[in-house]
Amino acid sequence: MTTTPVILQPGGAPAAPAIDFETTSEIGYYSLVWRRFRARKVAVAGIIALTVLALACALGPYIMSWVADLRHQPSLGGAVDPVNAQLGPFQQGHLLGTDDIGRDLLFRNLSGGRISLTVGGLAMLLTIGIATFFGALSGFLGGIVDSATTAIINAILAIPSILLLVVFAKSFGQSIQTIVIGIGIISWPYTARIVRSVVLSAREKEFIEAARAVGTSRARILTRHLIPNALGPIVVSASLTIGQAILLESALSFLGQGIGIPTATWGSLLHDGYQALAHPNGFFFALWPGLLILITVLSFNYIGDALRDAFDPRSLER
Repeated sequence: MTTTPVILQPGGAPAAPAIDFETTSEIGYYSLVWRRFRARKVAVAGIIALTVLALACALGPYIMSWVADLRHQPSLGGAVDPVNAQLGPFQQGHLLGTDDIGRDLLFRNLSGGRISLTVGGLAMLLTIGIATFFGALSGFLGGIVDSATTAIINAILAIPSILLLVVFAKSFGQSIQTIVIGIGIISWPYTARIVRSVVLSAREKEFIEAARAVGTSRARILTRHLIPNALGPIVVSASLTIGQAILLESALSFLGQGIGIPTATWGSLLHDGYQALAHPNGFFFALWPGLLILITVLSFNYIGDALRDAFDPRSLER
């Protein structure tokens, strides 16, 4: 048995024990995932950008309505003059300008962003919930359940998403709830296929056989062993689903079939800007919502890519 030598200081007091450089601290799985994710600077920048944007959209409209006059309405005989009402950026105290009836574009874009981000977040939660439930059941039970679920997934994927969303919105109303449910219905098959493949792979492994051998119920095996094994792909899919949901809502609103007036979203603002392109300041009207959509979706995509690499280090080798 070996002992660590005690080194005496000049005064006779024992010094600190020598450092054993072979000693390593254990790192948890999720701590390692966070370290890998944090190494991707572009993903960290995406989180910062989304945080700033979300806070601005949540708090900005309230603050602006308290401290600023948000309307510029030069009129002729009591009616709004559409030629002079639309201002460019930094004119008469309006940071991003005004629209064709004099409303402040910064206020409208922040208000629209609050709705677009809310739709994206709620649609993501609904999509992941449906996909995890059906994907896990399909992969674990197999048989007729797997065949039926696969048939439904293939049927939904065979129809253009935007067409299904337009029909759903026209049939059940152009409200926030309807758009969220519609996006969830058309988006869940992509994540469900991923969850199904992970569960199919994991259900034949030794720890599942051991759980069956000790009498663990099927529901407990599914919820405590199989679904946690699919957590990494689910998190990655969730981050990408938000960006996809925002794009779908924006496309639907741009076509005039999204959330109805007077509620503004980035898609409806982009549609209004497109119609105002003939005006000298119309370019800026269309620029701001398009730029915000670009920043938001790019940030979510970069975060999703970084999460994929963090949960699956083998992807770094490709």
